Amino acid sequence: MILRPQRYRILLGFLAGLSLSVIIIGASYLYYRNNTYQLAEQEKLEIRRMAVEEYIQNNPTSLVYTVTTDKKSGEVLLDKDIAPAEINAGLIPADAVTDPSLAVGKVIRCSIMSNTIITESLMYEKQDYPHDMRLMEYSVLNLPQKLQKFEFIDIRIMFPNGLDYIVLSKKQVTDLERLEENQKNTIWFHAGEEEILRMASAIVDASIVEGTVLYAVPYIAPEIQDEAVRTYPVNPGVQKLILEDPNIINKAVTELESRNRELFEKRINEDYQYAGRNKVFAENNNAISPDDFESKDIDLVTEASVEDNL
Repeated sequence: MILRPQRYRILLGFLAGLSLSVIIIGASYLYYRNNTYQLAEQEKLEIRRMAVEEYIQNNPTSLVYTVTTDKKSGEVLLDKDIAPAEINAGLIPADAVTDPSLAVGKVIRCSIMSNTIITESLMYEKQDYPHDMRLMEYSVLNLPQKLQKFEFIDIRIMFPNGLDYIVLSKKQVTDLERLEENQKNTIWFHAGEEEILRMASAIVDASIVEGTVLYAVPYIAPEIQDEAVRTYPVNPGVQKLILEDPNIINKAVTELESRNRELFEKRINEDYQYAGRNKVFAENNNAISPDDFESKDIDLVTEASVEDNL
């Protein structure tokens, strides 16, 4: 009777110790698992952070500005239309706008979609492109051999008596083309109505006065050099002639192109003769001369002749 309760107490103590051991082991296991998980997560975060830092170092980003909504050609950019964005520095356009103040108030050159990066080539000032601005093409100018696209030039006219005048100043070459087979140079640039008339007058003058040359002179440092003062005195008689017969300009262009062709053939023949070889081109007797202009045109020009301006 005395031993039985003692045996129960021993059994209960064993069970209590076993339960306590199970609880301690379970708590330790749960703590280990939780701690191991946290360590694994911290290790993952550290690896991710290092990977991001390495990517940023290898792929630096820069701040640019984009449009927040679709914009149509001719619309003016406002503050609300511009938002900052970061992109890979190697993908940023060379003329990307990095200061929003340089874009506000500018006019969109062509229709663009939202999130398009704002660049200088996408915009222009209102005063840069007046309503009478046109892309003009000329094939009667003597161009420098090293002239390149986007350079700035003065267009000058030199008369046979040595007088030289500036017709147009600081015009940017939009495009140019050289055809070596006939020494024909074609140049394109933007010009307003007044400049178009000045060029027309100079072309007609050059076609009428034998030996007159229209040529281009490039700027060395257009960013710091001021625009030259135009000195060519527009011939009022020629202007009147142009108004009465617009086709006179085409006649003048044909005359100047014919002269350039004659000079080209003459130079080639001289080079061949100097080398002891026969001429390449026969004598050209079909060249257009100033006498081909109608007599009424000559009378008009005489009223205010080129010599009066010289």
